[in-house]
Amino acid sequence: MNFSMKALVAGATALALSACTTVISIDRVAEMETGGSAFTKALHAGYVELAYKEAGFYDWVDAGFFRDKAEMAGSGEVVLPEDPNNWSIDDEALLAELNSENPRLNRVLNDGARSEHPELAALAQTKYDCWVEEAEEGPEHDGPVAVHQPREMGKCRAEYLTAMEELTMPMEEPIEIEIVEYATEFIIYFGWDRSDLSPLAQSFLDDVATEAAMQGPSVISIAGFTDTSGSAEYNIGLSRRRADSVADYLVGHGIDAGLMSVGWFGENDLAVETPDGVREPNNRRVEIVFE
Repeated sequence: MNFSMKALVAGATALALSACTTVISIDRVAEMETGGSAFTKALHAGYVELAYKEAGFYDWVDAGFFRDKAEMAGSGEVVLPEDPNNWSIDDEALLAELNSENPRLNRVLNDGARSEHPELAALAQTKYDCWVEEAEEGPEHDGPVAVHQPREMGKCRAEYLTAMEELTMPMEEPIEIEIVEYATEFIIYFGWDRSDLSPLAQSFLDDVATEAAMQGPSVISIAGFTDTSGSAEYNIGLSRRRADSVADYLVGHGIDAGLMSVGWFGENDLAVETPDGVREPNNRRVEIVFE
């Protein structure tokens, strides 16, 4: 997004902050004491995740933009979804699709989703904004993140549409849940060089703990990984800290430590193949598998 438009959206102060974005400044917002509704708190967590993701791609402008939206939401403000017409999106078909979804998203949010399904509504909004931001960069965008654009844009779009499908599902229709006996996999992502759990990751792990209690797996495999930035020796230690962080959280939420098989693999077994020294957000993860 161009600087002049960001100034219109977030204000001159936010623009000045975005110009000097650092991971430390994102950490400050991530750790702030949040106020407001369950929706604004979930928005805060979602925008913090986006800020870390963009920082991982060295996109400091958009990292700062999402950081500032996170801070506004964390202060209790109802932050609105982005208007794609305020972004420099060259692909006309893509812009048309975003414009068709924008009123639908706002209608769902205004019809009670913010209060009735706050976390799901916040997920839909933040993934829509992620989609808009990635659309501006586009697959034809030059630079070091160009190779990631189609995948990242597609991922944000898919997660937005999935959230919207759940929000608009007629609630009066019974939902049948089939219990299938097979391994269930969950993935927790981390900021660059971090092993602590973000609020969003903690919320997700709460669901993992609930699911584990329901399924009763005989083994819970927890495996930590890193991207290829940093030395291989350092990354082994970092992946261990990430795996231990997840395991400790689950134990603290009622999961028997005796069920867990905890491993750490550093930069081995990458989810996304990259050369050495690349900060790839999708590789900074812990995989949890029920067996």
